Amino acid sequence: TILKPRLFWLDEYGSLQSVEYGVHGLASNFALSILDRKYNPNLSREEAADLVADCFRQLRKRFVINSPELPCIKCIDSDGCNVIAVPPIHK
Repeated sequence: TILKPRLFWLDEYGSLQSVEYGVHGLASNFALSILDRKYNPNLSREEAADLVADCFRQLRKRFVINSPELPCIKCIDSDGCNVIAVPPIHK
């Protein structure tokens, strides 16, 4: 049997859901709307990093509190945990 990685969402009531992607925090709805529209399970690492950068672009535009720092995007895979180069956020 081939084991596949899985992501779970545990809410405040103890309900456990298997999910394809997840975000949390005050501005999560901004990022979820982008992920709902653009996520697909066959994204390359570069496409996934671009998608995350897209989420941060929207947060910088729409959310009242934003950080001037570039996001730190990490990829966890069979090679361990690696920092991914961040695509340009300001467009």
